[in-house]
Amino acid sequence: NVATDRENILAYYYNGGYPNATFDWSSGPASEPQQMNLRLIVKEGPRQFVREVLISGLKTTKPQLVNRQILLNPGDPISQAKMLETQRRLYDLGIFSQVDMAIQNPDGDEQNKYILFQLDESRKYSVTGGLGAEIARIGGSQTSLESPAGKAGFSPRVSFDFSRLNFLGRAHTVSFRSRVSNLQRRALVTYVAPQFRGHETLDLSFTTLFDDSRDIRTFSARRWEGSAQIGQRWTRSKTLLYRFAYRRVGVDENTLKIRPELIPILSQPVRVGMLSVGYLDDRRDNPGDSRKGTFNSLELGAASKGFGSEADFTRLLARNSTYHPLGSKLVLARTLAFGWLNPLIQKRSLPAEEQIPLPERFFSGGASTLRAFPQNQAGPRDPVTGFPVGGTALLIIGTELRFPVFGQSIGGVLFHDAGNVYSRVQDLSFRFHQRDDKVFN
Repeated sequence: NVATDRENILAYYYNGGYPNATFDWSSGPASEPQQMNLRLIVKEGPRQFVREVLISGLKTTKPQLVNRQILLNPGDPISQAKMLETQRRLYDLGIFSQVDMAIQNPDGDEQNKYILFQLDESRKYSVTGGLGAEIARIGGSQTSLESPAGKAGFSPRVSFDFSRLNFLGRAHTVSFRSRVSNLQRRALVTYVAPQFRGHETLDLSFTTLFDDSRDIRTFSARRWEGSAQIGQRWTRSKTLLYRFAYRRVGVDENTLKIRPELIPILSQPVRVGMLSVGYLDDRRDNPGDSRKGTFNSLELGAASKGFGSEADFTRLLARNSTYHPLGSKLVLARTLAFGWLNPLIQKRSLPAEEQIPLPERFFSGGASTLRAFPQNQAGPRDPVTGFPVGGTALLIIGTELRFPVFGQSIGGVLFHDAGNVYSRVQDLSFRFHQRDDKVFN
């Protein structure tokens, strides 16, 4: 207990501007039995104050951005805790590769001392590229009704990403990401402004997206989207997201593989304005290669004519994942995902599931979701052509046993996947055999 008292007392003095404070103690017997006399000896030493804070190394960064992170002002007692917290806040900006701090002439007799911060700015530009390929049941003819589930296909892809850090010297980031393959053309531009309006827990971001996808064999979809989002860090692991997205989605009617009478309805371009709230709780040890911890997410959104949307519906998507180490090499990972789309205004002329625009429906199947199905082939199908038409409910239950195969680079997985896409949430079923060839729930 005396050792703990020593740490607490010295920390109090160090943070109050007494860098040379010392603590000693002694004990002796007391006059009463089973008691001791305890003597604590504290020597404060001279108190030191901040004369001025000097910053060097800034080339692009605005000085006022750095000044907002500094907790020490001229005339304040020199506090070690505030110096360390200032260093952490500067690192959290994400634009400095190194932050060094020191007290000028710490052993001198001056009462007022300079505090020095030497900052090294990170590289401003980042460029990455990649080549990849996917071999799966994703191919097949786009002009033929044979093999609605697709045939074994080969899809090469190229990616190119570009980022500009510390844009305008304000710690903002502008990034461009792209992917091109024979199944998808995608371009994404993002602008991120951390610590929005000086609030350390708020991040503001703007995103524009163009996506032309052919990974669902029923149709080819094109999407233009713009969104604004505020992220609020509630605790170290919990984050709240407030987002508004406005997009225009359309289907190429020349590629639409459904009943001819539905083509005029489902191929119409649709504007969707959606306001959503998200919740993230990430307690994984490593998001890129998790061995232990949990991950929970919940997104609830509403598209309404009040937001400029031509479709009225709500969207719910929830996920829970856990990771459990088994010894030093094995990891047991499991995940549960549930999604639900529901029209806000019921139209008697159409079933509820057909009131959701085709590109907005849930599609699943493939290597990253339900591995029992080919790419995006789970769930309801058009009864005439046999091609998938998506659904308004989603359930995925997955379990994996992960193990290393070759060092840290190549691993293997034993997995069990279950789930489906459903026409309606009322049709959710745990059957794993079809009742007949017309029921895909």
